[in-house]
Amino acid sequence: MIETSGLTSGMQLVNDAEGAARVSETQLVSKYSDSVYRFCLSLVFRREDADDLFQDTYLKAFTKIDKIAESGNPQGFLMSIAASLWKSQKRKYARRNRIAPEVVLDDVQDVGEDGMEDRFLANEERLAVRKLVDALPDKLKIPVVMYYTAEMSVSDIAKALKLPLGTVKSHLHRAREIIRKGLISEYGYE
Repeated sequence: MIETSGLTSGMQLVNDAEGAARVSETQLVSKYSDSVYRFCLSLVFRREDADDLFQDTYLKAFTKIDKIAESGNPQGFLMSIAASLWKSQKRKYARRNRIAPEVVLDDVQDVGEDGMEDRFLANEERLAVRKLVDALPDKLKIPVVMYYTAEMSVSDIAKALKLPLGTVKSHLHRAREIIRKGLISEYGYE
């Protein structure tokens, strides 16, 4: 194995049959699967859809494994693939939904008696924020989800989305302001 300083994640490259260095599929899954799954779940909010998006992300990533090594930011590369697939699926869903709308039933949660009111209030706050984040335009929503859910740095988000650092900071700031104002006006939070 060859250790490289080009990969910020500290991953090692392996040599393939032609002798070219690349990131292994096993390394991508073992190191980034948790953060990629959280990111997918934050985009779609349903476990079934998150599972599908997660699997599609890794399938596409494995076909572009050489580009991942070249990027120097495997996590960012995976997140950008997931965001791209999500946007594509969202467009397809919108087209299908115009033809035949889908009705979604919420899962019933089992809540014990201890702290039921606290759990209810926490769940309501979480749903309020989720609703406001989901209403954001994609250019604001994706950096917010990457920052808060996938816990990516601003510079990693900028690399993954191929945007200037200042633009990502601006998008995060604007998204926070929209969410803050929405919480105040719609839900009375301060």
